[in-house]
Amino acid sequence: MNNKRALNIVIVKMLGFNLFKFICIFLIWATSFCNIYAQDPVFSQFYAAPLEVNPAFAGLGRSPRIGINYRNQWPFIEQQFKSYTTYLLSYDQYFKTFKSGFGFTLLADDAGDGLIKTIKSNVIYSYRVPLTKKGHYIKGGVELGLVNINYNWDKFTFGDQLDPEFGLITGGGVPIISKEIRPAKTNLNYFDAGVGMMYYSPTFYIGVATKHINSPKIGILTSNSDGYNGLPLRFTVHSGFEWRIDKRLGKYKKILSPGVILTKQAQFFQVNLGTQYQFSTVFAGIWYRIARHNGDAVIGTLGFRKDFWKLTYSFDYTTSSLGIGLGGSHELSLLFNFESVTKEKKNISDCFDAFR
Repeated sequence: MNNKRALNIVIVKMLGFNLFKFICIFLIWATSFCNIYAQDPVFSQFYAAPLEVNPAFAGLGRSPRIGINYRNQWPFIEQQFKSYTTYLLSYDQYFKTFKSGFGFTLLADDAGDGLIKTIKSNVIYSYRVPLTKKGHYIKGGVELGLVNINYNWDKFTFGDQLDPEFGLITGGGVPIISKEIRPAKTNLNYFDAGVGMMYYSPTFYIGVATKHINSPKIGILTSNSDGYNGLPLRFTVHSGFEWRIDKRLGKYKKILSPGVILTKQAQFFQVNLGTQYQFSTVFAGIWYRIARHNGDAVIGTLGFRKDFWKLTYSFDYTTSSLGIGLGGSHELSLLFNFESVTKEKKNISDCFDAFR
């Protein structure tokens, strides 16, 4: 998730009126002439939320996989605004009879303590085609979703409400009223769709995915803009490999899992690259995020796995000009993978151990 998304909406009320605030005000003024649309959340722990990366990930195993994810961005923002929080519940499973994977996700966003709330439910289907008898496959996936967005119009601050010297009031102390036209409704529902494809072998994978291929129109401002208000396409390219350092048989192996994921949506561009290392029941990772060609954050992950469950915590240490003062970002994920219970894992030969 890039910093600009929530920053342009709530930063005016968060800060004292100083030079930094004036710069933020200018950004808000510049963007107030565009329709408001939400960019998709991007989890730092993409290993723990693969269905958000590519629908082709649906059905990595023949047993149920259930994931719970929580992300808290900027926890040190003023309490009245709280932070940007994202919740995700997911399920997927592969069915050998149909050579297909099926999945479901339920995602909830809360930006600025109810400023913009988003709830999205997806059904996901994937189909696997073997290329060789040595574990080389191509998978394609499609996701269909319903989305509800609720905007709290009374909490919005627009560019024409800002005085360069006094902020949200005039020199006489009178609140500035925006000329933006209040829409007839601030609760929107729309249909969404996405597709993806992936190649993988026992040691390497690479995939591409596109969200919002139907470009749903979700803009809510009715003045100061004649531009297109469709949700921009989100493009993702991801790749990685798996190096099994410990060749001995055992329940938990030593595995190094480097990876990279590139995400682009309109002007938002982000790259995450790094690696995860599993040793015994404990695993850890280090990642570096680049946003708009500049360093944005160093991400550390630490997790523990036992039998059919895995718990992971990660922290994004902000290295951009925004600084660490707002508290960075925290993620927590809990994954239940029932392959160890159903004894199905022994039949799997791929490079996705980090995703399980």
